[in-house]
Amino acid sequence: MALCVAAGFLAPHGAARSAEFHLFLRCEGSLSSADKSRAAHLDLALRDNNTTALIQRSNVLPVGERLLYTPTPMHYSMVFKLGGPGTRLYLDWLRGTWVIWQPNLKRLATIRLAIDRQDGALEGELRDLNDDVIGTIEMSCSAVDPESLPPPKL
Repeated sequence: MALCVAAGFLAPHGAARSAEFHLFLRCEGSLSSADKSRAAHLDLALRDNNTTALIQRSNVLPVGERLLYTPTPMHYSMVFKLGGPGTRLYLDWLRGTWVIWQPNLKRLATIRLAIDRQDGALEGELRDLNDDVIGTIEMSCSAVDPESLPPPKL
């Protein structure tokens, strides 16, 4: 009897994990700052029940971070705030790739994103500590079926 109760208790949790995210987005475009531009990509998985977006693949935001998003009938909007210049995230994520091609991004403090729910256009702003715009992100996003994603190799 105890085994049946335990099996019944565990069964819904497995199903909940597989259905944890309701929308998978693949976005591609560019990041621009001070008249320089670079290709950018961002894959997000969104949850309905607690409005969390998980960064699955990106060269714009750190992979594995979770952002809170605000859904409206027209947009999904989210904000990513970086730690100070001495934090590990800042050093690991920005030190090598972004600052080499654009030194202005050393001042990066906040990234604001909005995804249009009608046409999939993503617009973003990169802002410094004074809330001045130091760069922009423009991407096109499309919904991806999670069943079509390749299985993990490891």
